[in-house]
Amino acid sequence: MVAERYATGETHKEIAAALHIAPATVRNHLASIYRKLDVRNKPGLINALSSHACIELVLPLPESNTPTARVLRMLDEDALPPAAQASIAVIPFVNIGPVERSYFSHGVSADIHFDLTRIRDLFVSGRSSCLALSEQTADVIEIARRLGVHYVVQGTVRCHKGSVRITAELVDGANGGVLWSERYDRVLNDIFEIETEIANSIAGALSVRLENAQYERRKDAPLGRLSAYDWQLRGNRCLELGGGANLKKAKQNFSRALECEPESAAAYAGLSMSYGYECDALLTENYSETLDHHRELAEKAIALDESDSRGHYAMVCALQLSGQFELADVHAARALELNPSEYHNICNRGYTLMSLGRIRESIAYFNESLRRNPLAPNSCLLALGLIEYLETNYGQSIIALSRMSPSYIQKFCSLAAAYGQLEYEDAARAAGREFQCLAEERPSIPASAETKDWRAYWRLAFPYVNKESFEHVLEGIGKARLPV
Repeated sequence: MVAERYATGETHKEIAAALHIAPATVRNHLASIYRKLDVRNKPGLINALSSHACIELVLPLPESNTPTARVLRMLDEDALPPAAQASIAVIPFVNIGPVERSYFSHGVSADIHFDLTRIRDLFVSGRSSCLALSEQTADVIEIARRLGVHYVVQGTVRCHKGSVRITAELVDGANGGVLWSERYDRVLNDIFEIETEIANSIAGALSVRLENAQYERRKDAPLGRLSAYDWQLRGNRCLELGGGANLKKAKQNFSRALECEPESAAAYAGLSMSYGYECDALLTENYSETLDHHRELAEKAIALDESDSRGHYAMVCALQLSGQFELADVHAARALELNPSEYHNICNRGYTLMSLGRIRESIAYFNESLRRNPLAPNSCLLALGLIEYLETNYGQSIIALSRMSPSYIQKFCSLAAAYGQLEYEDAARAAGREFQCLAEERPSIPASAETKDWRAYWRLAFPYVNKESFEHVLEGIGKARLPV
């Protein structure tokens, strides 16, 4: 049961929740299964299970020199090699206090992470992977080893009656030694300066250059900034958690932030992405209207602060969904220029290049983003799966897509298309059933069986491919006997 779930794309945490066991128990079971089957990595496990007819999906043997094969070899290493330059991971700070304030400690560490991604000479591990790994272990040496970084930032946050105490420390990932630590006891209004001070201190400890000019705009915070910041952190946490209910809460929280601080570029960017994620996950009842809101809010964020990469990131997503790939790439390049070590900016640039047909260039960006975010690689794996599909490497496409989380609707319709092209009818039907189950929970699924309705639906599901590539995808979907 554990091996089958892991082979079909579930994470340790998802398996643990489904089977009511601890993630550590899942890892122990998998280690034992690997020994018994004499395999060393996930592709080997998948092939072993396939040969014993233990799973419903049919997975071809991985090839040795395709983009997907190279990426999966990297992801299946027991530990990533440290990055060539100074490298760091910021794990979520621990909340000391009421559990309902945990969004605040998450938000403080997320902002420190974001500040550090501005440093051009610093490799910053993706926040999603930091979140995933911190839930599995508190061992700093293990975290550094798994993420392939030299240093780890950890800390605690305690808020009480208008005051805040933050402890932060920079730990050597090789031996667990503390290189720098500090405790900050301040009034809550000082939270912005504290975050900046921590980022500067870490940069100094690592002897890397920090662009202090990026922080100058924080010093003269207008009235209401603190309340706005609190609502913004709530919204950011809802975006991280995802799902329809959380996206609705995110919109409410970012709207409250804007009531407190109407000129907040970051809040506009967050509100924009709340609509953007609804479009991407096909969760909206009125796609066109939601997309319009997404783009208008991104434009507002950029107009208020062109030097904040979050506005450009939101604009890239909106333009991609609109099929304006050239302009999207302009904003993707600008976001990456502003925050060169931010995982989302790197992955987004890969998508814009892929949409423009610059496949070789896009693969380099996807590989780099996967290197930074190895434990939560869904977006990049989807892109690699589509690239392999469009190159008619359907077997390699299946291998990449099978590694995605089962909550992604694009995973199963893409899998169905690849199986359809290979004429694996049973596997295509299985993937199609999974897609239908997810699609029926979303309001955007066509109410009728008319061809034009479904064609429009599939265009929304694959907005980042050009017209010719879309026809290729649609061909596979039809061969999988899904409505087209």
